[in-house]
Amino acid sequence: MVTLDATGTLWAIGILGLLLGIGLGAIVTYTLMARNSRTHRLQRELNQLSERFTDYRDQVGQHFMHTSDLVKEMTRSYRAVYEHLATGAHHLCAEDPAAPTLAHQNPEQLAADNTEEIGATSADYDELEELTSLREDIDALMGEAPRISELDVRIKTTKDKSAQH
Repeated sequence: MVTLDATGTLWAIGILGLLLGIGLGAIVTYTLMARNSRTHRLQRELNQLSERFTDYRDQVGQHFMHTSDLVKEMTRSYRAVYEHLATGAHHLCAEDPAAPTLAHQNPEQLAADNTEEIGATSADYDELEELTSLREDIDALMGEAPRISELDVRIKTTKDKSAQH
């Protein structure tokens, strides 16, 4: 058997302490490195998500700018078609000299017209008649464009309500 004297015991305790210190140091270093690695990984993910969000935001902005340009162009085209139809109706239909046109008015003239319309009594204004007139105008402009009939919509909503029991 091995007998340890006082110096051997001190050396054994010192070596065990050294090995334990090296082991604990390695564990602490590994933990800190893993945490640091995780922090760097999360930072990279955050940067990637931030770049993707910026790209997405730019794409949405470009989409709506392009949509705005298309709507402006569509409005110009609609105005040109309407003025063409009104001018043609004015020249071709001699019975109706007051063919509607889209006259460009200045802001003061528009404000004065709006004030006159507001001053009119409610008895002079029939909303149902105006809506019917607008629908007829739209139907005339659309021609034979396919549309869903109101009857189909009513039947579908009735079926949906009865199926919800």
